[in-house]
Amino acid sequence: MAASRGCFGVCRQLRTILCLYLVSTVAFLGLCSVVRARPLEVKNKSTSKNGEDDKLSPPDHLDAVRMERDGHLNRDFHQEVFLGEEKDDIEQIPHHVIDDRLKDIFKRIDTTDPDHEGLLTQQELQNWILSKTQEHFQEAEQENSKHFQEVDQNKDGTLHWDEYRLQFLESRGYDRDKVMEVIEQDTEIEMDVDDEEDLERDHDRFLQADEDPRDELLNEKEFLAFRHPEHSSSMLSLMVQEILHDLDQNGDQILTLLEFVSMPYGAKVQEVEDSKDTWVVERREEFKEVMDTDGDGKVTLTELEAYMDPRSDQQALNEARQMIRVADANDDGKLSLAEILDNCQFFIGSKMANYAKVVHEEF
Repeated sequence: MAASRGCFGVCRQLRTILCLYLVSTVAFLGLCSVVRARPLEVKNKSTSKNGEDDKLSPPDHLDAVRMERDGHLNRDFHQEVFLGEEKDDIEQIPHHVIDDRLKDIFKRIDTTDPDHEGLLTQQELQNWILSKTQEHFQEAEQENSKHFQEVDQNKDGTLHWDEYRLQFLESRGYDRDKVMEVIEQDTEIEMDVDDEEDLERDHDRFLQADEDPRDELLNEKEFLAFRHPEHSSSMLSLMVQEILHDLDQNGDQILTLLEFVSMPYGAKVQEVEDSKDTWVVERREEFKEVMDTDGDGKVTLTELEAYMDPRSDQQALNEARQMIRVADANDDGKLSLAEILDNCQFFIGSKMANYAKVVHEEF
């Protein structure tokens, strides 16, 4: 598992090193003829990750989206689309009443038959998943409105890139007055490599979210698309391209099983098929059972976009099918309350269903 994850990280590190080499070379040549970048003093780098930038930068984790922005699987996805806003609440209730909560959720899903036959159909599950996904969207919109009011410091209803850049660097520990001076003088900013990469990435996303007229100003709706690309088709497409760029080793815009599992160059598909490594098994199953919809062993950009779109009917259908595949003990194509209770770890999360086991595995 460590080796597989290591290969995943190495691929990204090699790309980063190459990019940094090219950038540094161009920068050096430019400095010979222009001006020297002005370094910014960091007040206290240990507090630069104090949570303030959470109001600004797009989060890596997006509720009800199958994959994180860094290419890792969303381990809470099944619980997020089954529980919706109740996910946070159910984590706080005593374990001995979780069964009662699941029974209540079961009754609310079972709507097709007015007599409540006691079985959940694929259609009922699909409808429920779509409704729970919508709850996450509404929650993101409410959170975004609050954050936008906080970052729009001059209260003009827009966020300019320079305004964003100032708050971003301040949140990372840079001196606000010096940042303002550098921005006003329109000079180069020398900063920590990680901060520079993050700011450049955010600038690309900022420009993408800036709809016509493109003036480097984001209104509240555009700020939502910037932080939550799942709310915008163009931003969702950009996020998918970013993920594909990180995972697609040969740059052919197609994702193979070996690339998705992050196997080293020269590895064979049979090695993936035979592997018992948890990392490999999870990603292999996700690739074959959910992502590769036509079963040809490749995931195209179109398939990846459909996989990442949480509001897609097909996405909800795939998840409903997976729930049935996981929990349908008698193979009748439906789920009973007993089957859901027997598989509560899948529906509500292992940390609630089997806390002791998770603690052992994590530590």
